[in-house]
Amino acid sequence: MLSIQGRCHGAFIGHAIASKYDPSISMAIDISNSLLERQQFDGPDILSRYLFLYHTKHYEIGEATKYLYQVASKNIQAVGNKSSIARQDLLFDQNTINEYVKITNDKLGGHTAGCGPAQRSFPLALCTWIDDDDLFEISKQEAALTHFSPLAGQVAGVVNVICRSLLRNKTWTDAVRRAFASPGLHSDVINVYARYARSPEPFTKIHVAYAPTVLNAALYYIHTATNAKEAIDSVVCSTDRYYCAPIVGFLSGARWGIPDEMYKDKVNDTQFVTIRDTANKISSSWPIKYQSVSN
Repeated sequence: MLSIQGRCHGAFIGHAIASKYDPSISMAIDISNSLLERQQFDGPDILSRYLFLYHTKHYEIGEATKYLYQVASKNIQAVGNKSSIARQDLLFDQNTINEYVKITNDKLGGHTAGCGPAQRSFPLALCTWIDDDDLFEISKQEAALTHFSPLAGQVAGVVNVICRSLLRNKTWTDAVRRAFASPGLHSDVINVYARYARSPEPFTKIHVAYAPTVLNAALYYIHTATNAKEAIDSVVCSTDRYYCAPIVGFLSGARWGIPDEMYKDKVNDTQFVTIRDTANKISSSWPIKYQSVSN
């Protein structure tokens, strides 16, 4: 029987394995630490962690977030003449964040409908003090910290609602149906619901990183698999693996759990230990009454 802890662990570990520990797992750890410390969704605090991650590590965290960092850091140095930046310097009020996001969107020619928020924000779905009815909206708020296009937030909301429903022991079919019942979805997102079971390719492919395109592929790989290893192996061999692999990883892990043999060679790895410890902290707040159903 798969416990809620098993599903939470599966989401974190599946994300890490499928993405090959790409920077989105570091961002997921950042959002988790904010949720654990603040005991609520705090957008400015989360963004400060993302920006400081890039400042200190220079990870590949997506064009929108990188340019947002450039805008923010230039303004900090212009105002305070700072030669070094601390995380507190990257903590902005929401109005300032909105301004920086709009500048970033203009700089990128409006191309901010990417999949980054859907890759990184799954800890919102694992956080028991975020209510089911609020999860979709909070997912959109998290996406809007870096991506101006509402499509980025809608797709993040869809995958997070699926993830939460799996934790609530809904079947895969019910979880997907509930997510696509979310209000105000763009036609490109709605079309994924009609398409994902038949093909990893969407009706209209705008860009490989376009959030609805990535959503379509990710759901297809999970829908056509019978276990997490099969789903992750399928996406690892695909041409769009860089974009949809993290989503396939955490949804597969939440659906089936991740068997020990998929990560036994990583158990003493420092990064894996951090991931596992974060999963423990997040999952410990859930009651153990949630047991598995046949998915």
